[in-house]
Amino acid sequence: MRNLRLLKSLRCSELQGPGTPQCFSVRTDTRTVLIASEYSVIELDPRAGQVMNEVSLTAERYLPEDGSGTVVGIQDLPDQESVCVATATGDVILYNLSTNQLECVGSVNSGLTAMSWSPDQELVTLTTGQDTIIMMTKNFEPIIEVGIHQDDFGEGKFITVGWGKKETQFHGSEGKHAVQPAMSWDDRRPRVTWRGDGQLFAVSSVCPQTGARKVRVWNRECVLQSTSETVNGLEQSLCWKPSGSLIAATQRHPNKHSVVFMEKNGLLHGDFTLPFGKEQVKVNALLWNSDSTVLAVWLEDMTREEGVQLWTVGNYHWYLKQSLYFGSDPQRAPADVSWDPERPLGLHLVTRGWASLTYDWGWSTDRSHGEDGQDNANVAVIDGDKVLVSTFRQCVVPPPMCAYELQLPAPVNLVTFHRQPQRTNELAALTADGHILVYGQGGPPEKVPLTVCIPRSRVEVEGHVISMCHSSNTGTVALQLEDGQIRKFLWALLTNLVVSLPPSVLLPQVASNVSSFVVYDDFLLLTTHSHTCRCLRLSTLTVKGLQVALAADGGQNDQNDETLRRVERGSRIVTVVPQDTRLILQMPRGNLETIHHRALVLAQLRKCLDSQKFREAFECMRKLRINLNLIYDHNPKVFLESVETFLRQLDSINHINLFLTELKEEDTTTTMYPYPSNATGQSAPGACGKKVDIVCDALRCTMESMDQHKYCLSILTSHVKKTVPELEVALQKVHELRGKTVTTNAVSAEEALKYLLFLVNVNELYEHSLGTYDFDLVLMVAEKSQKDPKEYLPFLNMLKTLEPNYQRYTIDKHLKRYRKALHHLSKCGEEHFTEALNLVKDQRLYSEALGLYPTDSPQYKALSCAYAEYLVEQQQAEQAGLLLWRCGEAVRALQAFVGSASWRNALCVAEQIPLPPDQLALLARDLAGTKLIELRRYTEAAILLEQYAKDCEEAISALITGAVWEEALRLVYLYNRQDIIETNLKPALLEACSSQTSYLEAQRAMFIRHKTRLAMVRELKEKARLELLDEDVPDCPEAELYSEASSVMSGSRAGSKYSHSNSRISSRSSKNRRKAERKKLSLKEGTPLEDMALLHALAEIIHSVDKMREEVHSLLKGLMLFQFDGQAGRLQQAYGEALQMIEVALPEVWQEGLQQSQAPITGPNSTANSIMASFQQPRPSSTQETPPPPKMRNGVKWKLSILK
Repeated sequence: MRNLRLLKSLRCSELQGPGTPQCFSVRTDTRTVLIASEYSVIELDPRAGQVMNEVSLTAERYLPEDGSGTVVGIQDLPDQESVCVATATGDVILYNLSTNQLECVGSVNSGLTAMSWSPDQELVTLTTGQDTIIMMTKNFEPIIEVGIHQDDFGEGKFITVGWGKKETQFHGSEGKHAVQPAMSWDDRRPRVTWRGDGQLFAVSSVCPQTGARKVRVWNRECVLQSTSETVNGLEQSLCWKPSGSLIAATQRHPNKHSVVFMEKNGLLHGDFTLPFGKEQVKVNALLWNSDSTVLAVWLEDMTREEGVQLWTVGNYHWYLKQSLYFGSDPQRAPADVSWDPERPLGLHLVTRGWASLTYDWGWSTDRSHGEDGQDNANVAVIDGDKVLVSTFRQCVVPPPMCAYELQLPAPVNLVTFHRQPQRTNELAALTADGHILVYGQGGPPEKVPLTVCIPRSRVEVEGHVISMCHSSNTGTVALQLEDGQIRKFLWALLTNLVVSLPPSVLLPQVASNVSSFVVYDDFLLLTTHSHTCRCLRLSTLTVKGLQVALAADGGQNDQNDETLRRVERGSRIVTVVPQDTRLILQMPRGNLETIHHRALVLAQLRKCLDSQKFREAFECMRKLRINLNLIYDHNPKVFLESVETFLRQLDSINHINLFLTELKEEDTTTTMYPYPSNATGQSAPGACGKKVDIVCDALRCTMESMDQHKYCLSILTSHVKKTVPELEVALQKVHELRGKTVTTNAVSAEEALKYLLFLVNVNELYEHSLGTYDFDLVLMVAEKSQKDPKEYLPFLNMLKTLEPNYQRYTIDKHLKRYRKALHHLSKCGEEHFTEALNLVKDQRLYSEALGLYPTDSPQYKALSCAYAEYLVEQQQAEQAGLLLWRCGEAVRALQAFVGSASWRNALCVAEQIPLPPDQLALLARDLAGTKLIELRRYTEAAILLEQYAKDCEEAISALITGAVWEEALRLVYLYNRQDIIETNLKPALLEACSSQTSYLEAQRAMFIRHKTRLAMVRELKEKARLELLDEDVPDCPEAELYSEASSVMSGSRAGSKYSHSNSRISSRSSKNRRKAERKKLSLKEGTPLEDMALLHALAEIIHSVDKMREEVHSLLKGLMLFQFDGQAGRLQQAYGEALQMIEVALPEVWQEGLQQSQAPITGPNSTANSIMASFQQPRPSSTQETPPPPKMRNGVKWKLSILK
């Protein structure tokens, strides 16, 4: 739905050369024009209006001096800095532009009728007066010469499958011999055109036998490929579409004039009709632009008035976008027309009067610019003398259909809409004959002739202005110049133009991958070549922010980015419906698609919620499937203050219930709909507590105060929806309705119960009704369910016969509410204590049970003993001992404390019993020898042996065994046992020094081995990753599908190695699961997780070495004290070197960015394949996660400065 808008028109009419221009060529490097006439070749600079070079062709006798010569072709050759000219007399001339030298590189005696160079300028084809084709290289070396008229069809001859011959088929009313010859005005010269890739070229020539034109297709080796079928009325114009699909030509029918398209096999493939009557015009040439989007038709009518029409195609419909007419003056008629080779929408034209015209068009979507609800979101499409208008506020119809069309008296070149508010639906059209027609609503068009306007003030602007924009809000006018500069003007008064020219701003290139954009309200919407649509807020947008956003298109981090939306490949923006969320996109094939961009939707919703338009926001969210939690999450404080407004605006029980049922604890403003990072408005904090409970309570309180009968169902929903459903309360409210009369707005108890059964499972509701101990309510729920009365009536009758507390105990036990059951059973008397004790043991309700009985009761003591037995079974003997000691079971408490090695409590209980001294000493020796030393608690064992067993030698031995050197030395001198120093202490010190040194050497060697292997494994993995990235991707339109499918398959393959084992061990114990996880972290070379296993092993080594600081420090002091300085020095040096080696290696082993998030990729922009692939990829378990880098305890002092 785009039109061609003229950006710049440059006319140079000051040149007056000899003769009449016949053809020209455009120089791309200098942007000059090479014009050939019957006398000379002139190089003209249209911008400066100067002749750069001129050379005479008559001086060297290449052309006759009387002006009767003809130049059949001219071509600029940038590689050779020359221009090639072919004359009708048969000369091929090379004109060197740097030396101004002419050279005849070849001559054909029969003369030349056409010259055409291949697009890569490696080959040139010449057609001669003898109807032959000569193919030469760019150095003008002949390759081959063949005849144009061939009897054979060519290499692409069709295969006959037995359905008869062409000659025997029906040929219409004119008969099979009625072949129309070429038109009388046809110059009967061949036409040559190349395909865009230079592999094929087509030649249109007049057949000598029939006199009609035929098109033949030749390959690059000048081998005939195909011959067109006989096409009556085929004319001389011929042009191959650069994209290579079709060959355009013109055909005159008995009742119309058409542009027809041929395939490379010569068969017709589509056409469109020119807007002229029979024999009204003749077509001089057809010209495709460089990107195959525009077809130029150079035509001449019978009144000798010439013109150029520009046609485009969309959705298989051809539109006439521009019509250029030059009047009936022969000097103003075009002599030759050519598209610019580099600028697809640049057209060059030279008239017979030596005027050079240059046009530059741009694609433009002509849309209305209103921002209020009265604007119809109009888009106008030019189609010849019609303007097709689509009003997207009312309907979306695919082109070429429209809402309505405007018929004009002449072809239209420009359409624009009124920019004044309240009048934005009015449009003006500029026709090719110089009239402006203004169309308004409800009235006939007003025809205004194009007159010359007298300026009230004038400002000189350096450079060519290609576009202008005026802002009515700020009163400024912005001019865009051809070189990219922006000039700003201040419009002070209507009658005076005050100029403010700051230093010109040369805008940098922000992005090169934008295919379309539009500014709406405070948003910039754009589509990119990576098939995404961005909606960015202008008030907070910066150039750097725009570049970052466009560079991140399609990234996985953008999954919840509201500004990003994926669109179909090649989509372009048509318009945005004002005061709405609809964005209209056009696909490459021409059809339309309406989307609601999330940024626009959320912006409108936030405006509605800020202005408390809850109903409008609710309807929009329902329609567009936006999570209703946003109503509260957007501003919790305002919502809670406006609950009554919210209820009155919705005014629908169903809508309120829908809102309540969608509530969840998630804050949608941080997960699903996060605010843009640079947005100014953020969600205000809500009340403390759980969100669902807060909203339900607030709505329920307001509804009960407004009209509890009207909002009965919503009140029930608020009870059921809470995080802990209040089903009993809801059931009680339903029960209260049974005896009330039903008013107009109220609901009956049956309706309320039926609705409650819709929200909650019937069995769950029956259980909760039973938990209210109200049998009438239970019967009411049971009657509405599908339960058989035989299932529940006997049970209910049995319950009615029981004592109230025991009845409630039975109900609670049936409902598995064991705490409540125990509470009711404790009130049933001592005769039911055995049953209570069994319940406590079965359900492990010891703590609850102890709180139900007095501390001095026998029941409390029995429960304490039972609890102690349970704690002993759970390996918590110390806590069991405390319980037994508290309730007076001292002997059993002593056994519990001894079993848990709680020696202090055990000795206290032993003194309380009391035990005899010999038994106390035996108890102390038993605790020290069998418990504490086994637990490596040597200092505590020494205290028992010294103070209670009175055995100082055993105490010193325990301290030496535990390497508690200073305490052992204290006891040696305390009890005057210096003999132990020589017999036990010194040998133990030397042995400890030797073992520590050996251990350090082993740990150091293992550390170096693991670190070296880790570097090798990482290098191999990086090499494998790079090789995977270098693999070839299928080069076809379905490549993205292949890549997504392959990612899913690779993810499933990667995750399948352990999938069976995981499912197999899921039911095992946690110990076996941990064992299976550790098996995956194997240090065996080549395993998938070898690098993780090496990191875990290195971390364990570092922890074990760092933990030795205190032990080494104590050992060094002991060695130094007894003059073992050599051993101490070596130990200190070995330990210091080990610590230094670890410190140096830490940054190398734990590199930056090693830990990465393994969360699955989800979000509204994710596809099913990407989500499946992210879930199927192997996720590291707790044992497979990358361990954090260990922290060294460098603050612990361990060295002795007296040791060197």
